[in-house]
Amino acid sequence: MTRYLLAAEADKIQDLLFRSAKLREVAGGSQLLRDFCEETPQELGVKADDIITSAGGGFRILFDTKEAAEAFGRQLAEAYRLTTGGTLTVAEPAPVNGDFGKASEQAHQNLRRAKRWPDRRRSESVWQGQEHQPYIAFCASCGVGLAVTHQAYHEDEPAQYLCASCRNKATGGRTRRAERPMGEFLADFYKVVAEQAGMSLQDLRWPGQVKNPRTGEIDPVEDIAEYDSRRYVAYIVADGNNMGQLFSACKTPEQMRELSQGLSQAVRKALAKPTHLLMDRQGLGNFIPVYPLILGGDDIFVLIPAPWALDFARRFAQAYEEEMKTLIKKIGLENIPAPSISVAVVICKNKHPYTQAHQAGERRLKQAKRMSKRLALKDQTPASAINFEVVLGGRLVTETEVGKVRPTLRPYWASDKSPDADWGLPIKTLIEQRHTLRNISRKRLAELRDLYDASNLPDSITKKNDLQSWQARLERLLQRIGRNEQNRKTVENALTEQGGSKGKAYWREVHRPPEDRWHGHGLPDLLEAWDFALDLEKSRQDYEEAE
Repeated sequence: MTRYLLAAEADKIQDLLFRSAKLREVAGGSQLLRDFCEETPQELGVKADDIITSAGGGFRILFDTKEAAEAFGRQLAEAYRLTTGGTLTVAEPAPVNGDFGKASEQAHQNLRRAKRWPDRRRSESVWQGQEHQPYIAFCASCGVGLAVTHQAYHEDEPAQYLCASCRNKATGGRTRRAERPMGEFLADFYKVVAEQAGMSLQDLRWPGQVKNPRTGEIDPVEDIAEYDSRRYVAYIVADGNNMGQLFSACKTPEQMRELSQGLSQAVRKALAKPTHLLMDRQGLGNFIPVYPLILGGDDIFVLIPAPWALDFARRFAQAYEEEMKTLIKKIGLENIPAPSISVAVVICKNKHPYTQAHQAGERRLKQAKRMSKRLALKDQTPASAINFEVVLGGRLVTETEVGKVRPTLRPYWASDKSPDADWGLPIKTLIEQRHTLRNISRKRLAELRDLYDASNLPDSITKKNDLQSWQARLERLLQRIGRNEQNRKTVENALTEQGGSKGKAYWREVHRPPEDRWHGHGLPDLLEAWDFALDLEKSRQDYEEAE
């Protein structure tokens, strides 16, 4: 008997989640999407055994006939529009004639084709028209949709006009907030943290749970900004590498179902490991200083404290690799290399719009993903990469440095040892050097940072005349630092560890094909992220006492 595999996927999920102005509403949107994916297919009459995947806005469902699959696709798209206000693309069903892997690949191609060239005659692949009235009110939360109610989004806020999508974000689209004050989206992650901490969820606290004593408001950002004296916070944006290849390797519906379900759990476990370490080593007691905003499959957007941002990202990436190795072995995909992950960290003031932080993270994430994929093509070696950006004040994110000499080595590798020395350094090098350089005065660090400013860099390392003037400035600075002999040795060692040999003024040659070779250095990166490169396993006193 020929069955049919239907593929459907929500469009522009991030645009849907980021319409709202506050982070609690973004988490509410993730809760709404989670509930829709888990509950709607069965509410529309699909048997649980026929649902292959239904998470993160993506669906793979089996039907006995093509007509039943097409009818369900129309119902699903309409239900998604009514619940979220967004659109969902449904592909032409793919026949399953004994080879599930081939049918899965065909369904994926059909979905990509439907997204690229939507059929304007099909209601599920086009935007639905908004209602029009002589007298209307726009949603006070997103400013886009037409209001359908006047109510408080949160219990601690005054009533306001809300569209159907934003109203549903407040309740998950299913039950009243009074019955479910946190929602399973946050609870699923916090339960994993509680398990690793050996505590119950009722004994833990998390951001945005109570009013912040400083502001008198309930705001997760303010709670997490308490850990930095200048009130900086960090956002992690991450995405798994080559996940399409991994799903394509599934030969049975059971494998794909186990992979889809296990992926979400692997992400939460990987994120919980550095979270628990932060709570334990920094003496935070029962407070969880991490606030997830998006955990959709391998698509991740999380708010964390800024001081430990780089080390948190490193440990998360390593934990993700370990969890995925365990998962693919469990479901019988040992012949597939364990997938790596690309991570971007954006560090900014607490008042910086989260949407801009996410956009900055996406740009830095592309660079990290590009480096990981290029190395995999060269050596067939999966490796996770980490990129970062510090947004100072209201400054926009800088573009990628170009030229033969660059004051950076970004992106960095997440592993403790570089998979290829010509491609760059592990980010652990910056974290270790942050502790090593703790005795160097702020004045000398500022002089080093000025030396590596883009306006002061040599035009070339290979031409002696171009390098000579810059090298003379470096030597004069080292002489001033050398009034304390131990400090000079420490700085020279840092220049070597984060760069290259003394013969080329410590510049490191980088070759990341197909790019041309260029010279860079990691010290400017460390100085930029100086306050945000603390080791999770070291107390703040280990840094503050020396200073």
